Amino acid sequence: MSEKINWDIQPGNPEIPGARTVRGGVNFSFAVADDKKAELVLSDPDGQEMLRIPLPADERTGDVSSVYIGGLDAASFTYHYEIEGRITPDPYAGGIDGKECCCADGSQDQTDDEAPLLDMSDVCIYKLHVRGFTEKAKRGVRHKGTFRGVMEKIPYIRDLGFTAVELMPVYDRNPDLGITPFAETVKGPDGRETAVAPKNYWGYADRNYYFAPKRSFASSPDADGEFAEMVSAFHREGMEVYLEMYFPEKTDQQIAVMAVHWWKRHFHVDGFHLMGTGVPMALLVHDPLLSRTKLMFEHVDAGWVYGGNTPRRRNLMEYNDYFEQTARCLLKGDQGKILPFAQLVRRNPGTHAYVNYMDNVNGFTLNDMVTYDWKHNEANGENNCDGPADNFSWNCGVEGPTRKKAVRELRMRQLKNAFLYIFLSQGVPLIMAGDECMNTQGGNNNAYSSDNEIGWTDWNTGKDASELQTFVRKLTAFRKAHPIFRMRGELRGTDTMSCGYPDISFHDTKAWVFELGNGSRTLGMLLDGAYAVREGYPADDFFYVAYNAHWENHCFALPQLPTGFAWEIAIDVSDPGNEFRSGVSGEALSNQQFIEVGPRSVTVVRGRKNTEFWKKAAALAARRREEARLAAKRAVKERTLKDAAAKEKALKEKAAKEKAMKDAAAKERALKDAAAKKKTLKEKAAREVALGEKDRGGPDLMKKGVENTAAAEDRNDPHHGPVAGR
Repeated sequence: MSEKINWDIQPGNPEIPGARTVRGGVNFSFAVADDKKAELVLSDPDGQEMLRIPLPADERTGDVSSVYIGGLDAASFTYHYEIEGRITPDPYAGGIDGKECCCADGSQDQTDDEAPLLDMSDVCIYKLHVRGFTEKAKRGVRHKGTFRGVMEKIPYIRDLGFTAVELMPVYDRNPDLGITPFAETVKGPDGRETAVAPKNYWGYADRNYYFAPKRSFASSPDADGEFAEMVSAFHREGMEVYLEMYFPEKTDQQIAVMAVHWWKRHFHVDGFHLMGTGVPMALLVHDPLLSRTKLMFEHVDAGWVYGGNTPRRRNLMEYNDYFEQTARCLLKGDQGKILPFAQLVRRNPGTHAYVNYMDNVNGFTLNDMVTYDWKHNEANGENNCDGPADNFSWNCGVEGPTRKKAVRELRMRQLKNAFLYIFLSQGVPLIMAGDECMNTQGGNNNAYSSDNEIGWTDWNTGKDASELQTFVRKLTAFRKAHPIFRMRGELRGTDTMSCGYPDISFHDTKAWVFELGNGSRTLGMLLDGAYAVREGYPADDFFYVAYNAHWENHCFALPQLPTGFAWEIAIDVSDPGNEFRSGVSGEALSNQQFIEVGPRSVTVVRGRKNTEFWKKAAALAARRREEARLAAKRAVKERTLKDAAAKEKALKEKAAKEKAMKDAAAKERALKDAAAKKKTLKEKAAREVALGEKDRGGPDLMKKGVENTAAAEDRNDPHHGPVAGR
């Protein structure tokens, strides 16, 4: 074939890496060290060699050999290099087909695709694996496991309320990962056994083709075109696309930077999660071509990046697991986690955003976090020795799936609590695909090699999964509607607007008190929505979030609101199916001072102007005042009547007492008079007797006279009866 073609071969541009279409042809550049013999080999689509070009060492620029072939169409050939007779793929290849490389067609650079350029406060990330996301889909997906399959799920992701997707590595990689102690042994066609390393399902590899979309993720031969079509489809829905890229320690920093540029320029990717010790962070964060591209790192030293200044536009994110670990520990009721959690929910500096999540690639899924205490990685073939040993999880009383109603209800409540932990925190929320429908890996916390039902997203369609999906959809809408939960800068905890309330404040069960004992498992968070205007949003409402991670009920004192405002329930996870009630009129709390929060629950109350409530409250207060007035009047009347009756009784008792005393005195006087009279009569009689004896001359006559006198007195005495026998 080479003899029939008049090849237009010229010196190429060594500054253009790989194989790139330029000026109606293709430019090839490749670095060859140590003056080694090198050749460029082109083959036709059937794999037949059609051209071999020597790359002499004396024609190289430094170590770079470069040739240009005019009139060559990118789709008409594959290529590779041979270094000292050994086939060597091009690290800058735009595609990999076995050991053959494909040219990177620059046609996608000219698309009219328009990126959304979302503000960081509007970003809500849904992270997925392209193959695993749709491979197990039960309906609505024709092209499972591909970029086109992801496209078919865009309406689902959009309706859940997410504004961005993060894709695990989508570039091709060298399948030769080396032999590990846990390699599988397989028999070849000749019957010989060969050790084969476990499959790299996740895609974090040491040798990668960073410029080549993974062909097995495409439903057609055109992986570049299908990936670009997928990105454009997300953009048409106002959603952004972020790529995970893993750069191991010895990665050429120039290749890393060029790879990021390639995906940005060629496919209009909106952001990158850059992983590994070979990430050239210093080059990327100050790259003017990436100033509007979102860049996620494991750690961001804002002082080093910005020198103490605040950027005009935030495009950096810190993506670490501190929030995950702290929130998981608090969720299961560990002590000592309230203070760090309070610090994390407000963390949102003006220099960069924090990505908040409670599960990620490595570790339990969100559902497995409330279902398992221990990892179950036996299927990985490493004797359950791989994967993290501590998952900060709690199985709610039973290890694994169960039919116990109480356990299932508790797990569901814990999952809803977890979503509230994430979405009510400042920063950027992230969940893994399937978290919203209770995706499980059966307790496997390291599904790196599980290109099977363990690692694929489990599209649970049961009643519980449907309930959780509805909850997540309402929660993302709630967060979108209330900017105070997604501010562009960190809330300060002070009253900077002189409105009587700080932008954010923390409480324990007592309002305006934040005294944490070591065993504290409760937290109240008050947000004043008036501060939303500081960032150009309309004024939002007051919100008080009551976190109860304890296994007992707790009563939270509600901060007093301004006049005319009233507290009402916004979210209550202890009321399944009726968690979201914000916006319904007439639901103001009857008790505006306290709210009781159930065990292991989160309750959100909303404070806003409520004219109808206060009218009713005023009418009720007036009615109660009138009732109190009438009651007081009745009480006065009753006291008056009672006092009169008591007075009359006292007077009667006094009169009776006086009469009794008077009668007693009269009787006593009568007795005294009678005694005196008796005495007088006796004395008189005695005198008379004495005189009579004297006159008669003897004592006997005198004694008889006395007796007769006494008898006569007895007959006349009213206190004596008649003399017996007379």
